[in-house]
Amino acid sequence: MRENDPSASLRALELRSRRLFQESVDGLDMRVRSRLTQARSAALDAALAASRRPWFLQTRVWTPAAGLSAAVLLAAALWFGMPMGNHPMSAADQPGLEDLDIVASSDEASGDAMEMLQNDLDFYDFADKTAGSGPQA
Repeated sequence: MRENDPSASLRALELRSRRLFQESVDGLDMRVRSRLTQARSAALDAALAASRRPWFLQTRVWTPAAGLSAAVLLAAALWFGMPMGNHPMSAADQPGLEDLDIVASSDEASGDAMEMLQNDLDFYDFADKTAGSGPQA
């Protein structure tokens, strides 16, 4: 039994197509060949001219410009974003954190944290008077 070989049939089709094309090209006179060559060249030139962009729209111009703009923007943000004397405070510089921790971490047995602060009203009155009196000599 003979198997159908697709590559053999494709090869035969290719050889026949090539032979027919070569015969049609050989049948043309030189004047027609020259006009076809000129038309092909003109079509290629027109296609290349349409695909060319002006120099200011090309990617090789805008890529470095975008990088430079981003670097300038970042430098300006870093320069003006954080003034010299405005540094973030450390935990030691923030006032009253220990007091807030004491108030926030009240035991359940001792009751409300505000109740604990109200037990010593005399002490708070004394501290307020002392702070308002100024430095003592």
